[in-house]
Amino acid sequence: MWSLRPDLGAAAHAFGDALQEGARLPVRIREAARIRIAHINGCIPCSETRLEDMERHGLTEDFYAGVDDPDQRTDYAPREALAIAFAERFATGPAAFDDLFWAELHAQFSAAELLELASHCAKWLGLGRLNAVMEIATSCPIRISAGPDVP
Repeated sequence: MWSLRPDLGAAAHAFGDALQEGARLPVRIREAARIRIAHINGCIPCSETRLEDMERHGLTEDFYAGVDDPDQRTDYAPREALAIAFAERFATGPAAFDDLFWAELHAQFSAAELLELASHCAKWLGLGRLNAVMEIATSCPIRISAGPDVP
């Protein structure tokens, strides 16, 4: 796809690289939000993408499968569950964020972490939606790096 507009592809990759290389949020929090947005978008490549070393981070197929079910949110650590809820609300729009939810977020995340989470969600929502709308599919598994180790 990006061969049609290499300049846009380079910009998209630069944004993604900056987020990945500068990531401070733990992998599991990022992956919980990423996969929820992938499912919301209906982006097949995004939904099927996994970390190269997912087992090292305690990620399993059950982890990825459970993000869509609110009844399973207790299976996730509190910050992971909030990241999933943040991703859902981010995809819905600003009206989905109320004072109570912001208070919950600020009790668990710093302002810098919330900016990072929102920036990741913007990338995943925008580029994943692009893939879904343009009906981009892949026939091979995509494996991505977890980025820097964050506790």
